[in-house]
Amino acid sequence: MRTSKPASQATRRATPRPEFDSPKIIRRDDAAHHVWGDVEAGFVTDRVYLSTRQLHVLEYELPPGGEFRHSPMNQTIFGGDVLYFVLDGTLVLADPSSGELRRAHAGNGLLFRRGTWHNGFNPEAESLRVLEFFSPPPARGTGSEFARRQPPLDSTTYHDHRWDRRWPEARDESIKEARLLPVGDDNALWGFRDHQASHQVATLVDTEFLTVRHGLVMPGHAEDFDLVPDETMIVCTEGELWVDVFSPSGGYAPTCLTPGAAAYLPAGCQERVLVRSASRARYLRGSGRVPDGWVA
Repeated sequence: MRTSKPASQATRRATPRPEFDSPKIIRRDDAAHHVWGDVEAGFVTDRVYLSTRQLHVLEYELPPGGEFRHSPMNQTIFGGDVLYFVLDGTLVLADPSSGELRRAHAGNGLLFRRGTWHNGFNPEAESLRVLEFFSPPPARGTGSEFARRQPPLDSTTYHDHRWDRRWPEARDESIKEARLLPVGDDNALWGFRDHQASHQVATLVDTEFLTVRHGLVMPGHAEDFDLVPDETMIVCTEGELWVDVFSPSGGYAPTCLTPGAAAYLPAGCQERVLVRSASRARYLRGSGRVPDGWVA
């Protein structure tokens, strides 16, 4: 008698890779759905907005008490720059190779770079929602392909013993050695778009591969079009944000984003944002740039 192999023992299903050749609006409910993980590592539900050869953007969710760790099938170590930005709840992120552990509340995030082990936890009594920006993206071999090539951890720890008997004297040293880097409005690089205080932009992350900015747009704001130099995704997180896009292939395409909706902007198009309502709007804007010929 033949029996089928249990799904939990089958080869892991690859994360969807939606990509577009012109400007595109993606509503939260229309994003590609995916379940990551296994019994040992835990399970994470994903909504994938975009996954091209320049940029990977998704929202993931953990229920109260939920977590993800690592397993032989799902090693949580990547080959690119990754920002986890918390939309709702509190993320506890740990590097199980060193014991480094950080907490990020809603409106803040954690950046980690290539080759960083990471496990995530939601110990609170509310759901955790996190927006992930990742470049160089999995389409370049930086996700599961990179992880499979890494030796498994010999041991796992959730306490950083490097600073035992030296705290708080070793605080500055621990900051220099950190692999999980806190980001948020309080430590961002702030500026205006087009010299207008009604559109304030906080640079959260800016590496050779990945830029993520948090925008705050006040009621009545309007601005001129500007060139989009890199492949970009804008995700509305508060209010109503009008995004006008002009591209040679798609022409003029205005839309109004509400929280959870996103606008994909290909490199070379032009874009501006406006707020028409009496309430401010917020967004996260991620851009990826990977040179031709780059390999993980």
